[in-house]
Amino acid sequence: FLIICLKKILKVHKLFFYLVNIIFIMSLSLAENQNPYYDSSKSHHTISGFTNPYISEINQKKNFSDLYKMMRESRPQISTKINIEQVDINDLSKRIQDDQNFYLWIGHSTILLHVNKKLILTDPIFSGRCSPVQFLGPERYTDPAIKLEDLPQIDIIVISHNHYDHLDYNSVKQIGDTVTWFVPLGLKKWFNENGISNVVEMDWMDSYIIDGIKIDCLPSQHWSKRTIHKSFDTLWASWLITINNFKFWFAGDTGYNNVQFKAIGQKYGPINLAAIPIGAYEPRWFMKNFHINPEEAVKIHLDVQSEQSIGIHFGTFVLTTEPVEEPAQKLINARNAYGLNENSFLIPQIGKFINL
Repeated sequence: FLIICLKKILKVHKLFFYLVNIIFIMSLSLAENQNPYYDSSKSHHTISGFTNPYISEINQKKNFSDLYKMMRESRPQISTKINIEQVDINDLSKRIQDDQNFYLWIGHSTILLHVNKKLILTDPIFSGRCSPVQFLGPERYTDPAIKLEDLPQIDIIVISHNHYDHLDYNSVKQIGDTVTWFVPLGLKKWFNENGISNVVEMDWMDSYIIDGIKIDCLPSQHWSKRTIHKSFDTLWASWLITINNFKFWFAGDTGYNNVQFKAIGQKYGPINLAAIPIGAYEPRWFMKNFHINPEEAVKIHLDVQSEQSIGIHFGTFVLTTEPVEEPAQKLINARNAYGLNENSFLIPQIGKFINL
């Protein structure tokens, strides 16, 4: 009888020990995944991070089998780099000195915008690969239109999210604190850990004014991931930059929904100029929720009430399965289908100035 009782006591203690350990581990995990910005009144906030309000949770997160299946699909092969027009640094300096307003596509989602003596840079990536390391990962097939060290003094830089083709460690480190960085919630910590302190962190619908430039952090439909273990832990965003009466909207990286972009247009439109992604959209079963195709890009152009839009997020890296020349051709088809002329939604050339 005593032996039986002792065994039961030990069994209970063992169970208790296991329960304590489980609770402890869960508490550590919860603490690690706690969203310090969490606001229950905001539909894009979650306890552990952020979410897209207009996609169901099940449609937002892909599992490893989905990723494996997508990675196995064939991609276009680029045997040699495609030559692009390199910017003449003297010409660039003269345009700035002469107060010319211009838009310059450096490559992918990196844009240099000069308006009323203010210089804006978006998602700077000047590295040879968009990857955690520079010996592996998607490689540029077009060089940046300008070398990083030849950049003029920038006033502000906006970052749309933390994916490696938009947040490039090497570029950030080289630019450093010489500029004010504007980032979505959760990314300031990454910048601080990498020695960058001149950072303004913003949530959707926040506004900030610096040197006469008004910055609005606005929604997009995307996600964040920079390590294997964390997803959706930092926010993603589009950005509205207003200089005097000129409004420039940088879409960043996004999928389409028929709510958020119409809301942007209704509240902030008309927008004078918009930079909207047109590439990295296939296969649709994997990309649709997070990457728009050219037709959806035209829909966003109309939704945000853009007077003129310019395509970005193509022509630089092979990230997805569509042929590299397809985004431009499909944009032409989409423009025609919606009755737009070519000036309404431009297909830019890397390194070619567009006068505003």
